Amino acid sequence: MTVTSQVKPEDEMLNWGRLILDGVSYSDMVGARDRPKEVTWFDYWMNLANEYEQEAERKVALGHDLSAGELLMSAALCAQYAQFLWFDERRQKGQARKVELYQKAAPLLSPPAERHELVIDGIPMPVYVRIPEGTGPHPAVIMLGGLESTKEESFQMENLALERGMATATFDGPGQGEMFEHMRLAGDYEKYTSAVVDLLTALESIRSDAIGVLGRSLGGNYALKSAACEPRLAACISWGGFSDLDYWDLETPLTKESWRYVSKVDTLEEARQHVHAALETRDVLPQIACPTYILHGVHDEVPLSFVDTVLELVPAEHLTLVVEKDGDHCCHNLGIRPRFEMADWLQDVLVAGKQPTATMKGWPHNG
Repeated sequence: MTVTSQVKPEDEMLNWGRLILDGVSYSDMVGARDRPKEVTWFDYWMNLANEYEQEAERKVALGHDLSAGELLMSAALCAQYAQFLWFDERRQKGQARKVELYQKAAPLLSPPAERHELVIDGIPMPVYVRIPEGTGPHPAVIMLGGLESTKEESFQMENLALERGMATATFDGPGQGEMFEHMRLAGDYEKYTSAVVDLLTALESIRSDAIGVLGRSLGGNYALKSAACEPRLAACISWGGFSDLDYWDLETPLTKESWRYVSKVDTLEEARQHVHAALETRDVLPQIACPTYILHGVHDEVPLSFVDTVLELVPAEHLTLVVEKDGDHCCHNLGIRPRFEMADWLQDVLVAGKQPTATMKGWPHNG
């Protein structure tokens, strides 16, 4: 199926704030914008990934492994953003290249990312764990990706957690990254989060009583349901998430096509029905029993009615609600500040053991 919109995918979906905050350089973004007309978006980023990989190999030969790891991470991000707009052979080609590059980067990062191979219902699910320096055991944050984002995209947010004394765990769930080949988007993502909790609690370097979950966009939906259904989670952040997909009609054409792709169905109506059922959380939100941080932008395509749902259903004593009046989806347009706020909140809850006071910032919205 082809998208009927005449708007180029990069014009409809591209958020400079997201890419730059996730580690893509400004110069590379300008290069993508100003690339020659005969060079496609996909080819520009895949070629750039190759250049970063070659430079990383040169650094390894010189003994500069740390620089090599960072360069390979940049290469992996280039492959990620080459493919995330497409729904044909480019998607899997870019995914495979990203996985390859990140596997090369993982042992060279500081701290390194250790790959653990889980198998759930016969399906392989790799998990990367990074442990901060210093004497453990450490609190940990499980980071969940969104509709077209994957575990490799969490690198910069991982670093903020690691710098604050928290380990990180990243993985692809149903319909994401390495799991997509085996399984479409499903309504039981919390089962996979719980499997990662199982993994972390078995590690001597991790504090089993201080494991949180942070999910971005669709991952924010998964984070809420995971917190509601997994009592071992000690903190939850829904970063630009949502409670349901009642707002389907407000989604952009390309986003709807993304839902169709990860649902592995033929029509948008089939996709709507599938994701509407799979992503419903309102029935479990009252079960949340850990400190929960909600970040929402007023200009997000997720409507402000989500905030009303949160206020109605999430127990008030656990809720920290932040509504940014100038924020877009996930507040990527506001720079690093919202990410610092989330990282510091996790540090307070998981590292320092503070019980946050229930707060509401920016609500009610009077604009």
